[in-house]
Amino acid sequence: MDGANLRNPEALCVAKQKFNNLDAYESFIKTSIKSWSPAQRIALAAGMAERWLHAYETFSNSENWGDPAALRRSLDAVRNRLGGQASSAVNWHSLSHQVQNITPHMDDFDAIEALCACAMVQYAIDCCTEKDNNTPALMAVLSGLEAVQPDLLDGDPVPARMWNNSAIHREIDKQLRLIETIQSMGSADMGYQAVQALLADPQMAGEIQPRDESGPVGRTNQEIYEQYRQIIQMDIKGAAKGLDPRKNPQMAAMLYLAAWMGRYSRRKQMLSGEYGPLMDQTAVQRLLAKNRAKDLAVTVIPVWDANAQWTIDVFYQNTMNGLDARSPESPHGYGPSLRRLWVEAKQRNLSDAEAWEAIEAWARYQPEAWGRKNKGPATNSAALQAALALPLSWSATGNPDVPWKTEVNGDSRQVRLNDFPDEVMYSLVVNEKVAGDFHDWPKTWKRE
Repeated sequence: MDGANLRNPEALCVAKQKFNNLDAYESFIKTSIKSWSPAQRIALAAGMAERWLHAYETFSNSENWGDPAALRRSLDAVRNRLGGQASSAVNWHSLSHQVQNITPHMDDFDAIEALCACAMVQYAIDCCTEKDNNTPALMAVLSGLEAVQPDLLDGDPVPARMWNNSAIHREIDKQLRLIETIQSMGSADMGYQAVQALLADPQMAGEIQPRDESGPVGRTNQEIYEQYRQIIQMDIKGAAKGLDPRKNPQMAAMLYLAAWMGRYSRRKQMLSGEYGPLMDQTAVQRLLAKNRAKDLAVTVIPVWDANAQWTIDVFYQNTMNGLDARSPESPHGYGPSLRRLWVEAKQRNLSDAEAWEAIEAWARYQPEAWGRKNKGPATNSAALQAALALPLSWSATGNPDVPWKTEVNGDSRQVRLNDFPDEVMYSLVVNEKVAGDFHDWPKTWKRE
């Protein structure tokens, strides 16, 4: 290690820094690593990934899913790069593909630390392959904060209660120790041994947060439906003040994609429990399966212009985009995919410009029921309420649109599963006529 750096007060006082908010910390990291060599930034990303690798191993052993060895292979390649191996000697694309394949989705697992560990490994790979590796090095550091406090990077600004979480600041202290070690080494001494010596300290490991074993209290379908309606209406008002893609053609693809993603993300937030888990998980799981089946039924591959294709590809390649699908062709569970909406628009003989506008119309759609005082047809009719009060047993139909059926005094009855949360969750169908919509599954009804 360079003795001059040991005597450099700036290099040795990193860990004494205090930060009042995320912006201040992010700015500090950017400034600190800007003057570093590319190798130092590779070491930073690799060190972050190694600090959190145990979280992925714990997840994999617990869930019997994933492949920790794939992450280790990637980190071995990164360390070899620091040791002087030529970048061209490594198939970085293959390693990146392996990491993507074993990254858990939050829809399937409560595993934010494992997901962030995968992201850090990917950023370490990016540091080896990108000419300017400032951004992936920074993102590796910020991913450590995301592992401790999910959604931390989504807040603008980050709420004080979230930033003041003691676990966040313990993670920052560990990150600063890593940064101090790399900064003190200087660009001429990047054999990584000093970093490995630091990481041998058990206190440097990323801290897996305890889970609430009792579980949160579930919410009703009606509560989520009403909250979603209010949020979407506010989103639409806000969108009216934004850029018009028709007046900004150079940004049109990005703006239309953002509109679709905004609506799709809201649906995902409601159905995945980000605003509190729904009690009616039977309906949620059937709804996700129904949406995916509809996506799979559309097999056409869109022909987008080069700019749109590039924008969409970059978006889906971002492992932190919050989607439940890794590509436009993958089935989407929380609503229609961008691909499906585009294909359906083109099948109506719309031009490309009209197809994009159709996608925007979906993103800004407000159901007719939202404008009525009574937010659903016949939800309070006496006949419907009487039908909902009957003790009934329902059998499965195998039809994702109408999943349950029964008979009452010779009358056929079915329950239709609607496009929740844009629509009321259920409709009661009697002798093939809709008797009314209802939000929550009656307690007196049993279903397969």
